[in-house]
Amino acid sequence: MAGKPKVVVMQACRVGQPVIEVQQRESSPPQELSALRVSQQEAETATGQRNFDVDDLLILYSCFENCRAILFAHHGSLVIRTLVKTLYRHACHRDLDNLFHVVKGRVRRITGKLMARNPRVYVTQTPIVMNTLTRDRKLYLFPEFHGI
Repeated sequence: MAGKPKVVVMQACRVGQPVIEVQQRESSPPQELSALRVSQQEAETATGQRNFDVDDLLILYSCFENCRAILFAHHGSLVIRTLVKTLYRHACHRDLDNLFHVVKGRVRRITGKLMARNPRVYVTQTPIVMNTLTRDRKLYLFPEFHGI
């Protein structure tokens, strides 16, 4: 998958994850880690790509870390519903990064209205878009497709 764009949509609450303290050790790294580094270097040499573990990623997280994602009992995830509607309407003429930012704005607007009506139950949810696509890549799903 090195050099190929990867798209990830993560719908999950990001609350309650334990904080893990990392302690530096002066000893040599474990043998498994050394073997992993060697295999990664071999793959980089074979493909000519560097840092393929973080390059060419487009990720949409449903919310910030340590925040809850809104999930309705009968309608499901607000982020996924908004994403599907946005993709259906605009996938033919906008790239995925642009669409993810549109979803981010719409979810913030919707949850802001929900919070104004009932502040005890709802909070403003802000999806996070992370883009590490190389060479200013644009990803399109269905260019020039105009539905039925």
